[in-house]
Amino acid sequence: MATLSNSLTRVRLCLALLAAWAPLAWLPIVALAAQAADASGDQDRIIDSVQKRFNARVVRVAQTQLNGRAALELRLLSNQRVWTIVVDAHSGDVLSGG
Repeated sequence: MATLSNSLTRVRLCLALLAAWAPLAWLPIVALAAQAADASGDQDRIIDSVQKRFNARVVRVAQTQLNGRAALELRLLSNQRVWTIVVDAHSGDVLSGG
């Protein structure tokens, strides 16, 4: 009987520790998800801006780097042509093409 009581005490202790630790385990994942959502918002804003500026539709987006900077390679389509530009992934500044 004492062995069963000790086992239950150990199980309860483990469950209590797990319950206390579990919320902390999710913090890095939540931070990464928030960062990804932020980057996605920047990307959507940049795409909207480029489409208005060039009067064209963005038909493909690829993440890349140019001179060590995070960048987006955008394929644009208008009535007359198809072309590619590279923009800064954070500011939307055109780095090449256009």
